Amino acid sequence: MPLQAQSDLAFPQLAVGGTPAYETVLQVVNEVETNNQIVIEVFQGRLSGAANGSPLAVRFDGDPPSASRSVTLAPYQELTTVLAGDPGALKNGWLRVYSTLAGGKISGNLLFRQRVGGTLTDSVGATTPQRFRQAIIHVDQREGGSDTGVAFVNPDATAVEVTLDLFQGANRVAAPLPVRLQPKQHFARLISEMFPSFGSQQGTLLIGAAAGRAVPCMALRLDGGRLTSIPVRPLGFVFQYAVANDSGSVLETGTWMFDLIGFNLIGVGQVDTPAPSGPFEVTGSWLGTNFQFRYRRALAGNSTGMMVFNGTSAGPESTVDAEGKGRMVSGRATLIGADGQTVSVNRFTAYHKFGASPAP
Repeated sequence: MPLQAQSDLAFPQLAVGGTPAYETVLQVVNEVETNNQIVIEVFQGRLSGAANGSPLAVRFDGDPPSASRSVTLAPYQELTTVLAGDPGALKNGWLRVYSTLAGGKISGNLLFRQRVGGTLTDSVGATTPQRFRQAIIHVDQREGGSDTGVAFVNPDATAVEVTLDLFQGANRVAAPLPVRLQPKQHFARLISEMFPSFGSQQGTLLIGAAAGRAVPCMALRLDGGRLTSIPVRPLGFVFQYAVANDSGSVLETGTWMFDLIGFNLIGVGQVDTPAPSGPFEVTGSWLGTNFQFRYRRALAGNSTGMMVFNGTSAGPESTVDAEGKGRMVSGRATLIGADGQTVSVNRFTAYHKFGASPAP
């Protein structure tokens, strides 16, 4: 999954303290060629025994407890800091890491570690978090002692509702589970806690944020108490499209297959007619009912142009309605030359390739 450039990271899970003791290792890299001030803020989780979303004091590298830390990184400098808690008091929560510099690009990772005395007994890593509008996770509980944990957080200033939907084959395991988070609140649960009827099966967990929203999330697999990071995949769509001129003659048909990362579309396309092509990179965005898609197009004279599709849809960030029928996306397809001038403007329509026919 491609990672996007960020200057404000929300890691949706950390664990400190307890017996044996958990600690969380944060690694941050300054990715710009100037000094960059980085701020780290730590917040309580829903299982920490205090107000979910309030500041959580931890020990940064053994220092006295604090809920935040600020450090200036030199160009391309890396920071590693170990967050620990008090023995006997396991607490969870989340981390916000951001740059105070406009355009201060950063990246980071987390390591979850466990110690018995002074001996490191377990360690697992998690990459830089991404925001998901809709996400998918593979769940496999078939082995004894195995379970899957999911965490997500609301780093924004307004409340958000997130829905979890667990499938076994084509069937829902139980009713969808809605979770409403206030600003800075955190959610972390095991599949066995959220869907106790699932038992020892494998299936698919879908996570969807409310229309117009995206949340950072993370997944971990437990095997007899040991942790393994598992991927959270963005859920996307497959479009079938057609471009026609104003007289109705079809000029081009093809397919787009993309992931929805936040509200950005990243994927591949393929032209079916008039001349079939191999796969090529496509990018775009879909926010609310506003849709834009684009890809490079070879032009006469060995120059390169851009095909840009601007349009609207009947519903936000989804190619199907509540009944599973396709939602048409329509608008204008503009071919732009290498000099930035418009070569042609035509109409296009696109719809969900699989499933029920488009809604009238």
